[in-house]
Amino acid sequence: MIYIKAVAKGEPDAAPLAKFFQYIDSTDELILKHSIEMVKDKMDRNLKLNVNEAFLLYAYFVATQVRAKKKAAEIEKDANSLLSSDQVMIGVPETLRTITFDAIVDGKREWITLQEPMSVSSYVMANNSSGS
Repeated sequence: MIYIKAVAKGEPDAAPLAKFFQYIDSTDELILKHSIEMVKDKMDRNLKLNVNEAFLLYAYFVATQVRAKKKAAEIEKDANSLLSSDQVMIGVPETLRTITFDAIVDGKREWITLQEPMSVSSYVMANNSSGS
């Protein structure tokens, strides 16, 4: 059984994004695995992930790591290499600046916080001063 309450905080002026991931039995977990396979297939084709796909990938990563009995600090460290800002659409790293997971996996509860799991790009809109 997987039950995860996840809250992502992004820009200070934007409302947090909250999601619940609940997979009660093996059928639900099979659906989760198929969803993850679709996300990974998209990544293999060099297509950029949207915020929901990235959020799901992080939640699945947390669930599998908790199931593997990894410590919270190790999960938080390893999550930083899961996605790069080049693999997601514009705005995703800014939306998922801090993700907090309250995860219950097979009866074990862990609280995981990912601080800037993807680097936030420092793009700046250029000023066209040529007068055109």
